[in-house]
Amino acid sequence: MTEQTGIADPAPLNDLEEKLATGNEPDANPVDVILSFLNSEVYIISSDGIEGEDSQVEPLVLANSEGAPVLAVFSHPTRVDQQYLEAAPNVLGTQGAAIIANIGEELGLVINPGAAYGFEINPEGVANIKRDFKRADEQ
Repeated sequence: MTEQTGIADPAPLNDLEEKLATGNEPDANPVDVILSFLNSEVYIISSDGIEGEDSQVEPLVLANSEGAPVLAVFSHPTRVDQQYLEAAPNVLGTQGAAIIANIGEELGLVINPGAAYGFEINPEGVANIKRDFKRADEQ
């Protein structure tokens, strides 16, 4: 995981942001951040709206500093920067666990791109989360 740099944001708006805010402290446990992400409602943005239960959407994918594709995920709808909404105006809520379960093997993800409460997970990190974290009803 790499820390995103950005303008300081106001106080954390939910549990996930509280975990992200304390992620750099010496006694911070990265597992707490991952578990909070998996169990939180997070938001993706898309140029497509939801038409019905079986709708497929194409979420916004950005390029990281190395040019690799990363799925843009937001911890709260207010964390979506206006520049992203111009490209993908539909903000869609889902569980973090659903994001991890459905993300492709070649895709990383970035939580709150450009914000103080954010970080990036490379494709290997996503694969590790898929491997190491199972839903309680799957164990």
